[in-house]
Amino acid sequence: MPVIFTEDQREEIKQQIRENAIKCFEKKGVRKTTVAELADSVGIAKGTFYNFYQSKGELVADILSEFSKASEMQLRKKLNKTGRIHIDKLFKVYQNVFRPETAFSYHFSNDDIAWMQETEETKIFFAPEYGIRTAKLLFEHVDGIRSDIDYEYIVNFAKLINLMIENRKAFCEDAFDRNIKSIMQMMMDDLKS
Repeated sequence: MPVIFTEDQREEIKQQIRENAIKCFEKKGVRKTTVAELADSVGIAKGTFYNFYQSKGELVADILSEFSKASEMQLRKKLNKTGRIHIDKLFKVYQNVFRPETAFSYHFSNDDIAWMQETEETKIFFAPEYGIRTAKLLFEHVDGIRSDIDYEYIVNFAKLINLMIENRKAFCEDAFDRNIKSIMQMMMDDLKS
């Protein structure tokens, strides 16, 4: 007989699945972590997992959405009373977004990223159109930026930062944070009017 969960229980279990999934993914990787392992990490049966997510891809998409929502919330807290933020203040918020606690790139390997780019539920997050749409939504709230933004150019800066984070083990550790900040500064300098 199937287990019936209240809406509160469903949300609590989904949150546990997301949190435990990140831990599983950091240990074993997204591609190699099985649905059975994800279910076991929260004490539910593999079949019960599918009451919460139709697939591992859907779970990963939910996690990516959570990271995006957390970044958006950080930004919204910094908007002034008119719903605007100056480019210089945005730069500080943006730097804060690319920390291990807040950037999805810190949690996934190159193999994981490749899997997500191939998986139906998650590949949208890596499409240039997604980055451009996100940038346009963001920049409509920013003061002090140029009117002729090359969105593709700016999105590539963000993708470059993510690629660096995904490949951080190949970089000189002591200079890594400075390199990230330099690329962010170049991006912000290009945005300024």
